[in-house]
Amino acid sequence: MKKKKNSNWFKKTISILFLLFISLYIALESGYYEAKAAKKTAMTEESIQKFEQDIKEGKPIDLESYVYETHKDYSNNTTDAAIFIGSKVEQFMSTGINDFFNIVKSLFT
Repeated sequence: MKKKKNSNWFKKTISILFLLFISLYIALESGYYEAKAAKKTAMTEESIQKFEQDIKEGKPIDLESYVYETHKDYSNNTTDAAIFIGSKVEQFMSTGINDFFNIVKSLFT
């Protein structure tokens, strides 16, 4: 009896990337991101109304109670390492491509 070889990693990777693309495309087309933006706008409008009401009532004003936090810091060691590796790969590729074109240019001049 022959054992099935599991060596077709390229097709599996392409399939996973395709499924990821399709899911993101569906999320975009279904209006998921627009709904999130509309929710943020509604929250901002609610904050403005609350601020105006507090001014009319003469309540003490605290800016932190009206601000909607939009920036979330997701940085950690993994993301820092990925950014570092990405910048090194970019640096290596750009110098390699420049060197390659310099060699090609020197051949034809």
